[in-house]
Amino acid sequence: MLSGSKLMAKVGQKVLLNNVDFTVKPHEVVVIIGPNGAGKSSLLKALCGDISLSGGVVSINQRTLNEYTIAELAKLRAVLTQSYELDFPFTVNEVVDMAHFAHQEQYSALALKQFSHDAMLALGIDHLAQQCFTRLSGGEKQRTQLARVLCQLQPSLANKQNAYLLIDEPTSSLDLYHQYEVMAQARLIAKQGAGVVAVVHDLSLAASFADRIYMLNKGEVVAHGTPEEVLINTRLNEVYNIDARLQANLENVLPHIVVAKTASYS
Repeated sequence: MLSGSKLMAKVGQKVLLNNVDFTVKPHEVVVIIGPNGAGKSSLLKALCGDISLSGGVVSINQRTLNEYTIAELAKLRAVLTQSYELDFPFTVNEVVDMAHFAHQEQYSALALKQFSHDAMLALGIDHLAQQCFTRLSGGEKQRTQLARVLCQLQPSLANKQNAYLLIDEPTSSLDLYHQYEVMAQARLIAKQGAGVVAVVHDLSLAASFADRIYMLNKGEVVAHGTPEEVLINTRLNEVYNIDARLQANLENVLPHIVVAKTASYS
């Protein structure tokens, strides 16, 4: 399990995180939501060890982050940030192969090549292996980067070790189809055995793919649970200042947020 306990973080006098508890287990997709400035990215960075904490502790598999070396952490957790552009003409296969740094001393070149192939196959981009990354569409680039981080975790997952993927706004700048496609791929990675944490702005996406949701506001967790438990009308009104509710009981339709028509939107 990847967990944060009583996490506190500040920048000057500004509180980024205030007494935040968080957990994610293998095979699970946990989504972090909240309005702008709520602390979503700060929480993700804290779980990665990328910001200093003024209190609390982050643990992976019952060991605190500072008990691991950087090399050990690279085998247990992979991070995909919002910015992933490459200006060099690497092929898709070469981009995915970048993940081998975490395991190249333990595996043969042939074994590493197989991990890359399996990751591209899982993300449905094996046919793009020799394509130039810079010429891909936005959705193809995103899937390539997801394949890279999956490749980074695959050796650990193959050895039945608990490993985790953390993604910051994976659907930003993508069209509607690719937003749902990328979140479906994140769920696929969870099915491979990883615990997946994603920061997501779109509440309908969160409701469609999350096993559990953490709703943040002003650096605090204001709600935690299943989408049905978190995305209730009174809470959406309180946190987002909008009259909305979760519609999750329609046959053959993914859960989505329904916003009431008001004078402001007419």
